[in-house]
Amino acid sequence: MVRRFSDPVEVRVGEPERPEAFIWRGRLYVVRDVLSQWRERRAWWRDALDAEEADVGPGSSIAAAAREQRVWRVEASPGSSFAPGVYDLAHDESAPGDRWSLVRVAD
Repeated sequence: MVRRFSDPVEVRVGEPERPEAFIWRGRLYVVRDVLSQWRERRAWWRDALDAEEADVGPGSSIAAAAREQRVWRVEASPGSSFAPGVYDLAHDESAPGDRWSLVRVAD
């Protein structure tokens, strides 16, 4: 079963720019393996609905539609005694700062 989220997460990145660990809902998850990595377009319509992120300047809708995020599919667990799960971490490289979010969890 795959569940969708858009929860912000704090990610520790190693070399070569791969996630090593992340904190989700106050719990540390250690990345055991990187299964895949790809780029996908951001859900620009969510940005348009979010008043905090909305950029309503001229031409901003075109820029928002073109934004991409890099997604990492990782196998991680909250400890060595817990079974690992599969998590999709998205990094919005076009946003100011270092914004990561957890977008999918597969059980």
